[in-house]
Amino acid sequence: MDAKIPNKIETWQMVAPGKMKRATVDIPELKPGEVLVEIARCGICSMDHNVFYGVMPAIMVEPRTLGHEISGTIVAGDTKLIGKEVIIPPAMPCNNCFICGAGRENRCLNAQIPGYTMGNPKVKNQKRSLYLINKILPHFL
Repeated sequence: MDAKIPNKIETWQMVAPGKMKRATVDIPELKPGEVLVEIARCGICSMDHNVFYGVMPAIMVEPRTLGHEISGTIVAGDTKLIGKEVIIPPAMPCNNCFICGAGRENRCLNAQIPGYTMGNPKVKNQKRSLYLINKILPHFL
């Protein structure tokens, strides 16, 4: 990992409905085909709001960092991509199923949602100051 990249991620995590706590988690190792994105902005949608206030049952156990509408800059991974600004889709298609193969990634039944169903189970894929993603999926700005 680049010497300028920290080895920890600072985040606010929902630890129970209606309750947040500051946390520090390790940055996962980059695997081939993955990049690390430094988050510039992250939106909170109505699903996050409803999960936080206990209106919608959580898909994953706490702790979790809410927000999955993300923009940022690639800071580690493929050297040709470092410095590129990206938008990370709120639902990441699998790119392997028949539906994705037909060009309908927005309808993918295997899509993963950052902060809910996608990512490293050890850190429960929390939204954070840095984020690990597959380099094929971000949309470049």
